Amino acid sequence: MRELRLRFYTVASALRPETERYARKVYEELSKALKAYGVEDGGLILSPEDVPARGEFAIVAVATGGTETAILKLYESGSRPLILVATGLANSLAAALEAAAALKARGEAVRVEYFKDWSAVDLGAVVEGAKELARLCSIRGTRIGVLGKPSPWLVASSVDRGAVSKKLKVEFVDMPLSEVVEAFNRAGLDERDVERAKAIARAAARVEVKEAALYAAYRLYLAIREVAERYALDALTIRCFDLIDQLGTTACLALALLNAEGIVAGCEGDEQTALTMLVLSRLAGKPAWIANPVQVDYARNEITLAHCTAPLNAGPYRLKTHYETGVGVGVDVVYEKGARVTLARISGDASAMTLATGTVVKSGMELPMHCRTQVRVRLDGDIRRLLENALGNHLALVQADIAPLLKTYAKAHDIHVLEA
Repeated sequence: MRELRLRFYTVASALRPETERYARKVYEELSKALKAYGVEDGGLILSPEDVPARGEFAIVAVATGGTETAILKLYESGSRPLILVATGLANSLAAALEAAAALKARGEAVRVEYFKDWSAVDLGAVVEGAKELARLCSIRGTRIGVLGKPSPWLVASSVDRGAVSKKLKVEFVDMPLSEVVEAFNRAGLDERDVERAKAIARAAARVEVKEAALYAAYRLYLAIREVAERYALDALTIRCFDLIDQLGTTACLALALLNAEGIVAGCEGDEQTALTMLVLSRLAGKPAWIANPVQVDYARNEITLAHCTAPLNAGPYRLKTHYETGVGVGVDVVYEKGARVTLARISGDASAMTLATGTVVKSGMELPMHCRTQVRVRLDGDIRRLLENALGNHLALVQADIAPLLKTYAKAHDIHVLEA
């Protein structure tokens, strides 16, 4: 997944020489300490005119009062102040609260962290808090490509584009499936492509497909990736079943590879689950998986999920055919037993979200009547509530317990959480 970069600034209003000396000492001590956390040094800002024009997520030490304008100038110059670190010295807290209120009025996620003095600042907590907010902010401005229309059986999985764009600042981009077909027909495999396809097979625990099928599936990966790059997509969903008749292969391997690379990729043209996968992957910093709920065990409070796609880096994998058609390449990824997971789905108008957490109790079962990747999860909540709150035939799963962060995201965007 994409690495989040943070930059640190110290802002001060130095009306007297001793105030400037104090601010420089704060800046020097904190900037030196923050290097150990991988935070870049942005410098000491003593006037709004000193604010550089950059675009990054920022931690701002508010050394003195009278710094509100400089903080807003940082925002207007392309930086995104996330954490304003304030102390009980030199009117720091008052300035931080005023600036934070102005940023929140503009719809920004910003937090004030208060400490008695600069020696008491918990830098680890500040950095982690900034990374959390950066993940929340990273969803805004993203683009989800819809390659072909949703599959005909998805009667409850479309998105109200206007509502979602307004609430979440996420854009959906429609494009014909023919663009993928044309890219596939152009996509030849050079020596490097052939070697990578072979490496994927070598790394598999078992391969049940022929080499020609592997190469065709890899060509489709190259084609979908080309379209994603051409349209600057952060995520996509594709009407994959139509490609089977047209190209004689499936998109399962392509989606597994794209997700592993950080391009969120869902199947069947399911817009709601693609949106949910994007949110989960950005918040967790890990790839998400789109899956069908296929079995429920009420006594054990467990649900089994299955689909022929899963991120190829989510665990050991086996290469098989696509379950429904027996052609192409489907992936059977074995999720780690005991892994904590989050299950979710956002509604089409972004007004509600199904949410559950649980633990993987079994994976890689190879049940014959289900899609290839199979994961059984024991829920923390009530399995019956999860079914009652279902918003469609797919759920998104990510290997992390991000329920608190997901609830923060939901609260910030007025999404009602339907928790199991």
